[in-house]
Amino acid sequence: MRSFLKSAGAFIGGLLRERRAAAYIEFAYTMPPVLVLFLGGGELANMAIVHTRLSQLAHMTADNAARVRNRIDEVDINEIFIGTRLGGSSINLMQNGRVILSEVEDNDATTNNTTDQKIIWQRCKGLKQVTSSYGTEGQVLTEAIGSGTRRIQAKPGDPVVFVEIQYDYTPVIGKYFFAARTISYSSAYLVRDRPDGTIQNGSNLSGSQKATCGTYSAT
Repeated sequence: MRSFLKSAGAFIGGLLRERRAAAYIEFAYTMPPVLVLFLGGGELANMAIVHTRLSQLAHMTADNAARVRNRIDEVDINEIFIGTRLGGSSINLMQNGRVILSEVEDNDATTNNTTDQKIIWQRCKGLKQVTSSYGTEGQVLTEAIGSGTRRIQAKPGDPVVFVEIQYDYTPVIGKYFFAARTISYSSAYLVRDRPDGTIQNGSNLSGSQKATCGTYSAT
């Protein structure tokens, strides 16, 4: 009996001196918040990269369209969208979004409202089912393009190329931490050295070969 009590006492004393179990418990308590912070930081970093990429793509697309000289053709539009698609391939832009490219002129058909704008042509690419936030091809706008105080107005003889990108962002770590959302960016550039603002079709592309906004394609 004495030996049993001695052994039991030694066992209990060993348990009281044991520190590994406490370390395991502390680790179990601290691991979930640390994991959430780690994953959340990674998600925020990825989202920042996507925002930066979309902003750059909007500027690049508008700039490329504004640089086409003399006249702009359906083939030029397709080539511009190829560049946008390749630039956005890492985020699957065309599969998850929509790029809307418009050229806007001052509406010289009216003299009553100097802010009248007209969308003389509009082309689109991407699978996202969405339309322009400002209007469609041929539509007369009663105010400059944009939102709030940051609006772009084409002056007589100075058309503007306007690009809208809308993109469905899906969180990397899942919907339980971050909600999916639509990210939008826009950009505008003055047209350079292109007196003829209407869109041409010198290569006689068929309707399915044009990037019209009634079709939805990722290629």
